[in-house]
Amino acid sequence: MRTAPYVLALAVTLGASAARAQQPATAPKPGAPARTGAPPASAPSTGPLPLSETLSGTAKADYDSAKMLFGVSDYAGAIIKFTSAYGASKDARLLYNMATCESKLHHYAKALGLMRRYVADGGALLTDQDRADADAAIRAFEPLTSTVTITVTEPGATVTVDGEVLGQAPIAPFVIDIGVHKIKVQKPEFQDFAEELTVSGSAQFSVEARLAPIVHEGRVTVRAGGAAVITIDGSPVGSGGMWTGPLKSGGHTLRVSADGMVPYQTEVLLEDGQTRDIPVTLQPEPSKGLLPTWAWIAGGVVVAGGLGVGGYFLFKPSSKYEGPAGNLAPGIIYASSPVRF
Repeated sequence: MRTAPYVLALAVTLGASAARAQQPATAPKPGAPARTGAPPASAPSTGPLPLSETLSGTAKADYDSAKMLFGVSDYAGAIIKFTSAYGASKDARLLYNMATCESKLHHYAKALGLMRRYVADGGALLTDQDRADADAAIRAFEPLTSTVTITVTEPGATVTVDGEVLGQAPIAPFVIDIGVHKIKVQKPEFQDFAEELTVSGSAQFSVEARLAPIVHEGRVTVRAGGAAVITIDGSPVGSGGMWTGPLKSGGHTLRVSADGMVPYQTEVLLEDGQTRDIPVTLQPEPSKGLLPTWAWIAGGVVVAGGLGVGGYFLFKPSSKYEGPAGNLAPGIIYASSPVRF
């Protein structure tokens, strides 16, 4: 079954296979009396043939490669080949070798699972010694592992441990190595659950993963002061100069207005969970000053033109009140040079 007994980690020595090769007959010593009669019949086999004699084809080639890799301490490569041989042959005895490689890599939880499968699936292929060896290994692995029970509030969520997917919730309790492990639970439209679990060995651990739904909204605070009216997407939300509240994620139109002030309008982009504080300072309407609204709206060119026209009529001499030659009429000022703005 195994070419030689393997020594597991933690000084657990596994027994040799029950199927051992027959020793060749030795020649009689000089001077010893010759044997007479027919040679004794070979003893019938009392157990299954070893793997080296039962495997064939791809399984046999992978098995031979695995033994070679194991012999040079390439346990990661050996387990790949042993696993391939098991896939081709389904011989449960290969599970023992796979467990041995995992233990060499300090993957005690995996080694424990494989060894238990070896005992459960071996059946008639295993001798009493084989089962005793496996039981000894199982007893050695158990203190180096713990059983974890994880409860997930959302069925169908994906559970991963140290980046390896275990399955979708609900999942059965699983065995894990001693040490620190990262547990993550994920499901679309829910916030990820993540927790670091420190496993000390032998103890039972429980993890409750509560998944909170993702709310596609953020929060906005608008500070305008005074009696400003605040509207969002055309709907009034406040009239006291300040408003704070939730908004759905995405784009929104914010408008702030007040009597005698120029309205303020802008686009607000809000992400999930984002909080935005928007201060707004309103400016007085130009129409409340010296110039009419149209002059401010038209722009600087029109303003200059308007003042130029006004200046012309302001400084133009009046024929009705024209005085003697060389004198200015009362109340009229003549500009001796062009007026510049």
